[in-house]
Amino acid sequence: MGRGPAQELTFEFVLSEQGVSEKDIGWVLSKLDSQEYLLTDCHYMARILSNESETKAKDIFINRYFALSMKGVSRESKISELLQECIDKKKVWTLLEKNFGVICIRLPDESLNGETYLFVCGPNKKCPEVINIDLLGCSFPNVRKESKTQNPLEMSSLRLAG
Repeated sequence: MGRGPAQELTFEFVLSEQGVSEKDIGWVLSKLDSQEYLLTDCHYMARILSNESETKAKDIFINRYFALSMKGVSRESKISELLQECIDKKKVWTLLEKNFGVICIRLPDESLNGETYLFVCGPNKKCPEVINIDLLGCSFPNVRKESKTQNPLEMSSLRLAG
């Protein structure tokens, strides 16, 4: 028998498409389940390799995916670097957890270059109602987004660089 209308991609499928092994997918799903994440509403964000620690992986995630931009100042500018250093990354991480349900999961298999951390967001027991996910300003593999006009407030704001 045929299926009904096309459904959104399952979170497992998205992880598989991102190159996460079946063993690691099981690990991730069990971690998310233990934190009572609603798997149907989870979104893959990134995979970061760090040879130091989870804290360093979170810093890399924030530095790589969030940028403080100012109108008229290029991203490569020393001023941009200075402003990036002034950001309290621990507080940014806390707000990501609280408002967007972001979690960092260390995958069990280590590579020669360090440990791999997977970043996921979605509703969970600590964050039952995720603030509008579109505010992160990025597209997730399992979400189809409509194109929209640029918000003028985005000209000088902390947002996901993509």
